[in-house]
Amino acid sequence: MTTFPCLVYRAPGSIQRARYSYDAMPMHGQAQLDAKLAAGWHMTLEQAIEAAGPLAARHLMGRKPKNARRTPVKQKPPAERRASMVKAAKKPAPAPAHAPEPVAPVVEDNAPPTRAELEAKATELAIPFNKRTSDKKLASLIETALAQQTSGE
Repeated sequence: MTTFPCLVYRAPGSIQRARYSYDAMPMHGQAQLDAKLAAGWHMTLEQAIEAAGPLAARHLMGRKPKNARRTPVKQKPPAERRASMVKAAKKPAPAPAHAPEPVAPVVEDNAPPTRAELEAKATELAIPFNKRTSDKKLASLIETALAQQTSGE
């Protein structure tokens, strides 16, 4: 009696170990298990390796000894990642001969002031602040100081 799910094994396969290679597949029913056993799969890893014999170690054939010096083989990157292809893709298209002069964009300064601008204005107006003073609070202090200066003049 087999309990499900269970694993069945076949050698040689894609899972490689020191002396052998194998495949494992989960089974979820008796019909599926019977089909795999008929196709050459085994209930235990030892049975699969024993049935395969020397073929279980086929991935070791032609392998260098462990103490051999390993030097990595440098492979070329795919064509789309090669430097020459990237440079060609980034190369700007030639400008037409009668291209109009580029017009400088009009800069609209609707953005709120930056922290550096707020700090510069606060130092100019002699407003005390520190790094914990928020931008919102610093902006309101500057506005009140400017309002006092204009009303005092």
